[in-house]
Amino acid sequence: MLTLLKSWVRPDAFHAVLNERSVRWYNACLRITRDADLAADAVQEALLKAWNHRDEFRGEAALDSWIHRIALNAAIDLTRRRKRRAEDELDPESFEAGPTSSAESQYVEQAFGKDLSTAMQRLSTKERQIFLLKHVEGWRLEEVAESLQMPIGSVKNSLFRAVRKLRVDLQVWRGEHD
Repeated sequence: MLTLLKSWVRPDAFHAVLNERSVRWYNACLRITRDADLAADAVQEALLKAWNHRDEFRGEAALDSWIHRIALNAAIDLTRRRKRRAEDELDPESFEAGPTSSAESQYVEQAFGKDLSTAMQRLSTKERQIFLLKHVEGWRLEEVAESLQMPIGSVKNSLFRAVRKLRVDLQVWRGEHD
């Protein structure tokens, strides 16, 4: 059993996971950092950390999930270390979207992406990180609090404020899509 759990430590198995999932990890880090170079750095840092700590992988989660978590934590750490710049923009294309069926739906999707980007920019860094970790990445509140080194009550308050701000900013979209 241990051999099966540790089989990914072979370079060829590691590279297979890397080739299959690196875009997903990058997109998740991009949503956190809002900077393409910083997101790439976070993924690279995560992969190095995963490889260097491969003997600690216990197989309790899928390898993809384990590396994904390491990448998100790296993105959060890099964001913490870097001063926020006023002109940073969240690229609406960083939100993975499904295929569109018509020009009209593509226009609506692009308009919503732009409005969502603007709304996300209005959130504080902490509110944005907490919202993305909870609602996009699906983390439990306890995991968010631990990762951001915040009390759970503060995480809940920040999440509440983020959702409230997004509801106000995106209210125009609620009428058509309720």
